[in-house]
Amino acid sequence: MLHILLFLILFYVMYVFITAFVLFYLPIPKKCKKHCTYKASSISGDDQGINQVMLLDDGFESGQVRIQMIREAKKKIRLSYYSIQKGKTAEWLLGALIEAADRGVKVQLLLDGICHSLRGPLKHLPYTVAHHPNMAIRFYEPLRLLKPWTWHNRLHDKLLLTDGRVAVMGGRNIGDKYFADQPPKDFVYDRDVLLYNSKKGNVLDKMEQYFVDLWNHAFTKRTKDVFSTQKAKKLRNQLIRSYQEAIRKEEPFVMSAFDWGKDAISVKQISFFTNPVERFNKRPLVLMKLNDMAHRAKRSVLIQAPYVIPTRPMKDGLTFLSQEIQTTIVTNSLATTPNPLAFAGYLSTKKELMKTGAHIYEYKGPYSIHAKSMVIDDDLSMIGTYNLDARSSFLNTESILVIDSAPFALSLTQAIEQKMAYSDLVAKDGMELKVDADGHGQKKKLLIKRLLLNGLSTITVLWRRLI
Repeated sequence: MLHILLFLILFYVMYVFITAFVLFYLPIPKKCKKHCTYKASSISGDDQGINQVMLLDDGFESGQVRIQMIREAKKKIRLSYYSIQKGKTAEWLLGALIEAADRGVKVQLLLDGICHSLRGPLKHLPYTVAHHPNMAIRFYEPLRLLKPWTWHNRLHDKLLLTDGRVAVMGGRNIGDKYFADQPPKDFVYDRDVLLYNSKKGNVLDKMEQYFVDLWNHAFTKRTKDVFSTQKAKKLRNQLIRSYQEAIRKEEPFVMSAFDWGKDAISVKQISFFTNPVERFNKRPLVLMKLNDMAHRAKRSVLIQAPYVIPTRPMKDGLTFLSQEIQTTIVTNSLATTPNPLAFAGYLSTKKELMKTGAHIYEYKGPYSIHAKSMVIDDDLSMIGTYNLDARSSFLNTESILVIDSAPFALSLTQAIEQKMAYSDLVAKDGMELKVDADGHGQKKKLLIKRLLLNGLSTITVLWRRLI
């Protein structure tokens, strides 16, 4: 019996290795269906002059905007997120959603099927949503033990859409880690953009349609019918009480009063782009778009990304790095990275990246960078969910907004430069590490961490396409 069990375990391990690893290195041809259109000549040719945007660089303000959007919604709220994490801000936002549903607003919540983070007090959220007649929840690619090739197909979009008039998208998930006024230890500096159109335009239509396609896709699954009524009601009451108590106490997070028409600025043109919804290695449409944008630069390309791992399969989509145009990249340092495995991948490619002539700044803190943005010259901007790595290029769903506006580009540039002021310019040998005078202990910890990650970086080449 033991021999049979060991054989089955070994067989499953080999099955996982082949289907979750080896298959991703095979050239599997793709047939383009939805979300596969790409025109290299089109940079931002949609809705000329009828959209307004607002840069949301402050996490607390970004959370306030979301609460107000939910509070003001009259017909429909659609949310697509990688994860919902712990904290009061998540409770208040979910409470606001339930209250909106109570007044007749239709609420659709789409989450990643593996990385949704619904644990602890929020583990019964699917039951709570499923019990409400005006709410629905679905999960994109939930865990399937017999289909390991689906494990890498993650939903990485962060979208909030209300009534087809207002949208927020960017790098933030939901939770105190992104929104708290008093940041927790794992707080990250992120960035979103609000898009407002009083009439309803083509870009908002595309964002709505993208959500609908994901919602109805074969990869997306409904909540199971087996659930606990008692636990659902308990969590619902808890979230409603928390939100109503915040209103009673006039918590600033739930009491914002933005005027989208006045606070947002008009832009020349704006476009919405996504990766195709596919399994295995997707066509890297977002990477292609960013490469095309960068090739239009006449003076400079400024990039901010938490993870920078330009792998060999990305080479054709990063040809702008060999141009004479000055490219500046701001990313996390050894001290601030929240993802050691990704940083090990970055270490293994950093020297090659520096040979392109790019100036690399490593952010020293406090906290860490999670924003994904790009500025071309002084007028073209990108904000979205795309990291400069293979996962964002070939595996995840990703979405970006490309904005043609000199004032917005200036604001975005200034926001990125604020982080550059707390960053070190990497030396030509790629090995320089500046340590502030905060004691021998901190320096020793960083050196140990560097030695460990340098060792790990030598073996990440085996799975760099998947990190």
